[in-house]
Amino acid sequence: MVEKPEILIIDADKQVVESLSGLFKNKGYKPFGVYTGQKGLELALNDVFELILLDSVLPDLDSLELVKRIKGLKVSAPVIVLTTPENKHKAIDIAKNGAVNILFKPLIDDLVIESSNIAINQLKNSRDIEKLRHSISEHFTVLGHSEVIEKFREKLKRIAGSNSRALFFGESGSGKEAAARYVHYTSSRSTEPFHGINCLEAAGNRADKKHHLECDLFGYERDAFVGASTTTKGRFEMAEGGTVYLNEVGSLTPDLQSKLLRMIETGSITRMGATSDIKVDLRILAGTTIDLEAEVKAGRFREDLYFRLNVIPTAVPPLRDYKSDIPFISRKILDNSGQIRKRFEMAALSYLKEYDWPGNIRQLDEIVTKAAKLSSGDIITVGDVKSSFEPGAQRSKAIPESRSSHPELLSGDLFKPELSYRDHVLDFEFRLLQEVLDRCKGNITKAAEMFKTDRGNLSKKIKKLGIKDSH
Repeated sequence: MVEKPEILIIDADKQVVESLSGLFKNKGYKPFGVYTGQKGLELALNDVFELILLDSVLPDLDSLELVKRIKGLKVSAPVIVLTTPENKHKAIDIAKNGAVNILFKPLIDDLVIESSNIAINQLKNSRDIEKLRHSISEHFTVLGHSEVIEKFREKLKRIAGSNSRALFFGESGSGKEAAARYVHYTSSRSTEPFHGINCLEAAGNRADKKHHLECDLFGYERDAFVGASTTTKGRFEMAEGGTVYLNEVGSLTPDLQSKLLRMIETGSITRMGATSDIKVDLRILAGTTIDLEAEVKAGRFREDLYFRLNVIPTAVPPLRDYKSDIPFISRKILDNSGQIRKRFEMAALSYLKEYDWPGNIRQLDEIVTKAAKLSSGDIITVGDVKSSFEPGAQRSKAIPESRSSHPELLSGDLFKPELSYRDHVLDFEFRLLQEVLDRCKGNITKAAEMFKTDRGNLSKKIKKLGIKDSH
């Protein structure tokens, strides 16, 4: 059964309250009428209403202050002001401070219902958008619980909260585009398009590369060049309202650097072959694996464009800086590839964590996926992992095989100079919980009894660390 939308009516005029209550009941709503601002405020703060109708003049509280307080405390319900012509200026002040509409007395039933439906639908749409934004941001997230990743994720959230351009610099495969996606999908632009393009690859895949990237970014008019049979939008137009991420931005030609700078400065683009500009509203994020400052000094990259892009310089950490997250990330990679029943034996995870990962997250994804395919059962062994590496790949530190292949020796290899205290604790927790779960054959209740702790808390810890039951 669908619940009836609840509406709060705050008006000192008993006749108005009773009339509106009857009207809303007949239209399938559930009205609540009160005659004082104080009572209305108490009910409004419960944040259960889909709409609040508020008289501009109340006997006990100032309606303007009441609306300011409601909005200041993040009450989601929209407010419609009820007023008379002589109090219209007060009603306008209230509307400027958060009310969505003004209705004049004597009220017209059809107008009341129409205005109320519009306000309620707008609230529903905003809630749906927020749910979608949360769902998308959960999918396009930056994985890990280490101190390095927590700090990085907090910086990305601050970038998302602004509308500034940001330049991501880091090693190949470190997740620069993933970071850009996270910024987009946690920002106010999250419901608009995201376009990611590798400038180096896009310019280098065709014989006509001189024009290909320009066409891809800016679009072109019909007959702009041989083969241009139709007018085509570029990425900047297609991303209207959203975000464009330019990876390897340092590979842009001088001509394209100039055109990108002009777009940033004027907020407009010109399609190839066109004679007029097109206004665009979008956010530019960029990434690079090369030192753009050095490119500027060498005269290969425009200094003014560099400063325009590098409003928020953002270093993307390499995987070797947060190795303690490898078990959790590896688990997510298995889940995302549909291998939810598979899991790593501890020796295999130890082997992964001792590698330096020059290819970073991209390389880890490839190795984990390959190891899962090589495994004959649900357990991915250290042998499966070793076979997934190219011949000659070496771990950063040699560990005696007798120790790395025995995960029950929890006292071995506990200290790693590159890890913080917090990361050491997370690493040990993962190994300890995995060991105890193996002994309990995946029985969380039994494991909780062994630890003398609550099953619910232990279950949350297991989920947070990305430990899967294979029994």
